[in-house]
Amino acid sequence: MSLVLLNGAMRNIKARRRFRALLILLLAVSMVAFFESRIEAFAPQFKSLAESNIEEAFGKKIDISIGTIDGGIIRPFVLRDVKVLGNDGKISSQVFEINSMVSNYRIWDFIFSKVLSRTLKIAIDFGTKNKEVSGFIIIKGGFENASIKGYVSLFGSDRIEAKGKLKNGIARMILKPKEGMVKVEANFTPIGVLLINIAVHHLKLRTFDITGEIVIKNIAPKNAIDAGDGSLEGEIETKNLILNYKPFLNVKALYRLSKEALEISNLDMGKIFYINGKFGLREPYLIDAVAVTDNVNLGQILSMFNPRYTTFLTGTMNSKWEFKGAANSLKSKVRLEVKKGDIGGMNFDYLSADLKGDGPMVRIEDSRITRQSGYFVLAGDMDLRKIGKDSLFENLKITDGEKTMLWDAYDTAKWQAGREFRMKKKVVGDFNVGFKKFVNDEKVDESLRERDQYELEYSLHPNDSIKVRFGDNKSFFGLEHKGKF
Repeated sequence: MSLVLLNGAMRNIKARRRFRALLILLLAVSMVAFFESRIEAFAPQFKSLAESNIEEAFGKKIDISIGTIDGGIIRPFVLRDVKVLGNDGKISSQVFEINSMVSNYRIWDFIFSKVLSRTLKIAIDFGTKNKEVSGFIIIKGGFENASIKGYVSLFGSDRIEAKGKLKNGIARMILKPKEGMVKVEANFTPIGVLLINIAVHHLKLRTFDITGEIVIKNIAPKNAIDAGDGSLEGEIETKNLILNYKPFLNVKALYRLSKEALEISNLDMGKIFYINGKFGLREPYLIDAVAVTDNVNLGQILSMFNPRYTTFLTGTMNSKWEFKGAANSLKSKVRLEVKKGDIGGMNFDYLSADLKGDGPMVRIEDSRITRQSGYFVLAGDMDLRKIGKDSLFENLKITDGEKTMLWDAYDTAKWQAGREFRMKKKVVGDFNVGFKKFVNDEKVDESLRERDQYELEYSLHPNDSIKVRFGDNKSFFGLEHKGKF
């Protein structure tokens, strides 16, 4: 009996010891977890130490401010609400934000830094305030020698893989979208300016194939920060640009990027195209911009969108384009002047037109096509959503005089050393109206030249019709029969 009681007492003692040990373990874990979640409150110097270590890892090229810090014992340190500061200690940019930085460091890595030698590894989750650009990168190593890998997403597109090296303060990255490749080299200059060189190789953007070089500099220099809105200011320049396998004009511009808008000034495209304006980056995406062209080869510009456009309109263009309003209800006003061109197979000396746009729809308010033998009027509208399609110009009309008529078809033909421009319109049933004009500027024997004519035709049979014809020097009324010889 006493032996049984003794065994029971021993079991109770062991159970109490195990229970006590479990309570101590739970208390320790709870204290560690609580301490880890409140590490910043218990030891504020850890935040300063983390800021100092990150700045040192990047060669003292940047200043960091950490909003909150947790982890550090069981989990690695996690830094949140991280901001880049200027020399005055104020936030240098409110355009980009770092959501979190996760390191592989714990508290003992700082305490025993001389004994424990660990390669720094930082995972950065970043993006813009408007969420149009976001990404995630992992940096392993210090500013002098580190590897980089991750991804970036632009305007809600698929993730673009990124990898590269950071050595002696120079970052070299390779971006691989679905089609093409982009190489990026970034470097902080000794005066604190970030210089970025981008090499693009057959990057596909919508209907465009882009190859060329882009240089961006003077981005948020520390001595030029506008602490009021945290804007980024800089210059951008393109070199050796090839668009859809054809050489394109080089571009140079100044810009100012804030969380609200992108401001472009003095954009110069090949000394013939200029833009100044402000483009909103938040709803409703307000636009206020002016573009001016100076002696532009219109055929070259149109051929970039569709080579067949040059069969409709060519010439040397001067113009002014004004855009104002929200992106989804943009108002536009355009003044065009084209010299020595060709429209619909008819050459001209001068074309002038005033256009107004409401959203994607642009209509011709006033126009005049001038030739030595007289003038025409261009009328109608265009849907800019059809850019690139053959139907872009389908609603434009060429008329002679005050009235406007939408012709069903037009063509040109050689005849007796001259060229005729002919248009045809079906009125109703078998009634047709036609117009024929001599449109070639070559000097020919006037006796061989037919004068401009108007026709009214009623079809009786595929080969027979009653026709009325009016011209400058003769008229005709009778039965016309077409036969093959």
